Order: sequence, then structure tokens, then C-alpha cells
Amino acid sequence: MNQQETLAALVAHVKAAVLPHLGTWRSRKVTGIAASGDATFDIDEIAEKAVEEFILNHALPLAYYSEDRGLVRPLADMNTEGLLIIDPIDGTRGAIAGFEACVVSAAWTDYIPKPTLSDVKYAAITEIKGDLTFTAERGQGAHIVDSYGKTKQITLSPTASLTDMAWTLEVVGAPLELVFNVVADLANPTTVRGGFFILNSSAYELTRLLTGQLAGIVDVRTRLLRTFPKTREKFRECGGGRLLSLYGYDVAAAALIALEAGCIVTDAWGNSLMGWNLLDTSESNFGSLIAASNSTLHNQIMQSVEHGFEKMAGEAFSRN
Repeated sequence: MNQQETLAALVAHVKAAVLPHLGTWRSRKVTGIAASGDATFDIDEIAEKAVEEFILNHALPLAYYSEDRGLVRPLADMNTEGLLIIDPIDGTRGAIAGFEACVVSAAWTDYIPKPTLSDVKYAAITEIKGDLTFTAERGQGAHIVDSYGKTKQITLSPTASLTDMAWTLEVVGAPLELVFNVVADLANPTTVRGGFFILNSSAYELTRLLTGQLAGIVDVRTRLLRTFPKTREKFRECGGGRLLSLYGYDVAAAALIALEAGCIVTDAWGNSLMGWNLLDTSESNFGSLIAASNSTLHNQIMQSVEHGFEKMAGEAFSRN
């Protein structure tokens, strides 16, 4: 198998392992805390075991990095030829509930000490409940195939109007009153004609840009935390005593797929994500995301977000 075929086979293997457990009582059991600080569930452990099993069974000279285990070299005696950045289940809470918003995500970089998003060469994401697999090779475009291997057309939403935009907002571990304060003027016009959703799976959401189901994705948690340091304890309280955010492994594969499909993907300040360290989950490397199906819509989202932060800066809590 070549690199792209290996990624596609890996995500299919993990999907087969976790699919029977979606929505079951066992999957809901909290088993620990990941390196990122997020809770891990029994279904996460099943997925993690499937990753290592695949690498060992195929004697692949690869290391991998995942949320639960960090950096692992299953075959340490072999010359490591590549590094997989894996989120065995992105959207664990959706998987636990048996919802569709959960995927297996894998990205391939060279085996280097500090890979960034710019180092991702190949990517594969498969729906756990659905039958679509999304792949991309840097500089070669993105592709969608179904479970029969039939190619599906990529359909980016042409909407350039915030009112007509279907979009998602990330809120895990964040004080909702503060997040909604920033995005209220963005959300209010969209709830009737467009659509406003909270899906809790950044990788799933980014793939929905390719299907035309979504036109925008917003994650301003890190920008909130850095712009208003006095919110830190509120974030810690909402995160169960820890600061949580968006991490490189969440979108390592999805960002490449979305970009190769022609989407606009930046951080919450409008800057490129290409220098984002994929293996660092420390606070200094927390990420953010503004993504859209076209540049006109991305510009409008950014303008609304900027306005939201300007309004928030003038409120009483920021001056106390």
C-alpha cells in the first residue's frame, strides 16, 4: 500500500472496531484524562487499540500521535518512515450518543520532531455512522468516495450571505455566556434561513464543507482566552478544572482536506494555520478556527467576529 492507501485502510479499520459500540452504555464510561486535558471514554480506548493493532498487523514502520497516548512507536526496532497524526474518534460525545457527527481522522507527515500543518502530506477521514471517506494529498486536491468506492462530487456552498449560512460553533470547555456574547450578531440572523449548529467535532464539521451541508465553522475559544485573560478561571471551571481548546490533531487531516477542496481555513484572527505544531497540547499552542466554503463568506464571518470582540471589550467584565 502507498501512503494514501494506508491511511484509508487505517481509518476503515478503526471505524469497524468502534461502530458496534456507538450509543451503547459501555461507550459512555469515562476512563481517564487525555494529555490535552479532555475526558476519555471507553469507546476512545477501543479506537486507540484498533490503531495500534493495525500498525502491528501490517508491520508498518510508522510512529503515531493520538490524543490519548501521545507519541507511540509500536515497532521501535524498525526504521521509522513516517508519523501519523490520528484522532481515532473526533466527536467522541457524538459517538457516545450514537449521532452521525463523529469520524476517524488520520494525517501523514514525515517523522520529524515538531511537525506542523504545513508538513501534512496525506489525509484521510471516514464517517463512522455514514459511508463516506474523504482523502487529500497536498497539491493534488481532495476526493470523496462512498463505501463502494464510487467517487462523489465535492459541493462547496456558494452562499455569500451570513443570513443564509449554515454553520457550526465550537463550545467544549468554554463559558457559553462569553462565547455567545462574541458571536450573537453572527448567530441571530442565521437561525431561521441558514442554520446554526453545535456538533462538537471539528473534523466532521470541516468535511461538511465539502458536502455542501455547512458553509462556515467558528471556534473563538482561544481568542477569547487570550484577549480577555480575566476569563481564565471561567474557562477552567467549564473545563472541569482544566483549560481545553482546539488541538492540532483535531484538524490535522481535515484542514488539508478542506484546503485542497478550495475552502478558506484560518485561525480566529484570520491568520494561516500552517505553522501550527501538531504534537503540542500546551496552552501556548492552543488553536482556533474560522473556516468557510468561499472567501467572500469567510471575510464576512471575520468582520462579524471582529465586531463581536470590539463590543465585548467595552463591556464591564473586561474593565474589572
